[in-house]
Amino acid sequence: MWKFHRICGENISLENNCTTAKRLNPTETIDQGFCFTNTPLVNGKVYEIQVDELVTKWSSSLILGVTTNIPSDLTGIHWGVKLKESWMLHRSTLYKNEERIGAYSLNLYKVQVGDKLGIMKASDSTLHFHLNGIDHGKAFSNLPQVVYGVVDLAGKCCHVSIINKDCESRGSTENRVELATEAGAQVAIKKTHSFSGRPADWNVDAVCEFITSIPDCSPYAEKFRSEHIDGASLIELDKKDLKEFFDMPLGLAVKICSQLKKLEGKK
Repeated sequence: MWKFHRICGENISLENNCTTAKRLNPTETIDQGFCFTNTPLVNGKVYEIQVDELVTKWSSSLILGVTTNIPSDLTGIHWGVKLKESWMLHRSTLYKNEERIGAYSLNLYKVQVGDKLGIMKASDSTLHFHLNGIDHGKAFSNLPQVVYGVVDLAGKCCHVSIINKDCESRGSTENRVELATEAGAQVAIKKTHSFSGRPADWNVDAVCEFITSIPDCSPYAEKFRSEHIDGASLIELDKKDLKEFFDMPLGLAVKICSQLKKLEGKK
């Protein structure tokens, strides 16, 4: 289940446990409507929102895309297309790092109340936009491994809600998960992963497989690989290390440490 990050534009109000975003005073404000996904995008997963309210006063509208970093200070940044290290769709125009690079088949200015919009980073590092379940094709290529989704409630779009499908049936037996609660953190681990041997004896590949098995953590696996983190190194890392060095949200760091502790206790 994904949510909006608590870092957001000054004109945004987050409600319903950060799954609804509203721009305050929408007929008076037009910018500073940034919202970000609370975790990096997982390859192949569609992050979907529903448009709940539009105002007719403004000529601009919703901006969607991704960025490599969630700025801690949004002062002076008024529009999503002005974010550094970003890939954005505004109306039907594509922007990369503030530069206009071409046109796209989807026009966000034409969306209506009730429409469902999605962003999806594919396994080949391309970015796709969806409208009402239809993939409009590749918008950008060669995205970095770790990117966060951006929803900018600009102009006439002033209210959106997240659509989560994480609780729907996964289909095959291989994809069923078992839930375990450790230190208040709920962690889902795919049954197909056995993780044989002591965690301290894992090689780098086993560590990456372990990280990938934890929901929303797969975008970080390559960072563990590039830093040559094997099992002996992994067990020396704590939540603070994961949060600061891997730029990981605290919730994911807790999940990793809790599940690792559980596996160590079994050996």
